[in-house]
Amino acid sequence: MSATERRNGRGRGQRRAAQDGGRGPVRVALVDDAPEVRQSLASALGQLSQIEIVGHAADGVEAIELVEREQPQVVIMDLKMPRMDGIKATRHVVSRLPDTAVLVLSAYGDESLVIEALMAGARGYLLKGTRATELAEAIVSAAGGQARIAGPVTRPVLERLVDALARERETRQAAEEARQASDRLSQRQQQFVTMAAHELRTPVTALIGSLATLERLLGGESRLDPAELDLLFASSRQARRLSRLIEDLTVVAENGSAGITVKPKTVELDQAIAGVVGDLEHLGADRVKITAASGLVAFTDPVRLAQVLTNLIRNALQYSPPDSPVEVIASAAPRSLEIAVADRGPGIPEDEVEHLFDRFGRESYGPATGLGVGLWTVRELLNAMNGKIEVERNQDGGATFRIQIPASEGSPPRRKGTQPRSGPDGSKGKR
Repeated sequence: MSATERRNGRGRGQRRAAQDGGRGPVRVALVDDAPEVRQSLASALGQLSQIEIVGHAADGVEAIELVEREQPQVVIMDLKMPRMDGIKATRHVVSRLPDTAVLVLSAYGDESLVIEALMAGARGYLLKGTRATELAEAIVSAAGGQARIAGPVTRPVLERLVDALARERETRQAAEEARQASDRLSQRQQQFVTMAAHELRTPVTALIGSLATLERLLGGESRLDPAELDLLFASSRQARRLSRLIEDLTVVAENGSAGITVKPKTVELDQAIAGVVGDLEHLGADRVKITAASGLVAFTDPVRLAQVLTNLIRNALQYSPPDSPVEVIASAAPRSLEIAVADRGPGIPEDEVEHLFDRFGRESYGPATGLGVGLWTVRELLNAMNGKIEVERNQDGGATFRIQIPASEGSPPRRKGTQPRSGPDGSKGKR
């Protein structure tokens, strides 16, 4: 900006302030890369008492410096300028000085430019050649928080806006239809899972009972040769495995409908853990080392707790070396009880920890088997019992799963200064 332009603008502003009775004109900055345009605007607007020109700038960079220095109420901004165009300068001005209104004055009436300028934060868009009185009205309106768009560009902008709104409405309608279709599909899946779990439970329960009776009648008196006896035991194992899958399906069904039902009562942890481990004898339960402090009594659902522990201990036995121990450690935590299940298996890849409890993900951190809901079931059951679960990667391999469940009144709290048990390697590992 030239010194002459600055002196002319400030001189006129001082004269107008005196003539206006001290009301204070709107402070305006002019931004255009053409000096003759700046001078023409200053001359035209300078004749109006409600406008005070506080400075000129030839591009977006100068405009930012001018606005930050003078802090005008309105900036008349050209679009096509060197170094920094009017769109970028407008965005910067609006973000740094939100009380300053930007009024675009351009020779281009393309609706895409108008929309881009308005999205950048401009409060109005006028075309060059607009009469001084109309421009002054737009300036005063912009200073007062109102928008002004030139008549010749209003129609195409509105048409484009209508088209955008129509497309948005179509998109919203398609999204709603997709959501409804997804809900219907989810409901049908839920109905199938519920029906399948209900229909399978009765025959599988009868099958397990029949196999147990055969084991009792034929196993002890050696009426079967070793191969036949192994086949009977294998059938019993697979039937129990099928029963566990049905229980997982039941949890999926309950979670998707009315929610998982829990019936909390006092549960002695050492007995609950021992019962679960005893039922896993076919998986090598003799490898399980149980450490439980005396007098630990939880207030939780014993059936659901057994389902949680069965999942965790079974995984630890299945996916750890056959000669390695699995530790189950029960201890008191602040206002709760903690059970840790630690193994020396292959461990959990770091990129899988985040998705370990996803529904229909991997059932465990070993080879993919089952329905993929085992650990998800554990988490959902614990949530229903006001508990939680965390997993740690042991430094020397394997993993430690820690669950917390509510303690019953009178269960001994953890002594001050004691620390939670570590994994089998003696380290807490990495979360």
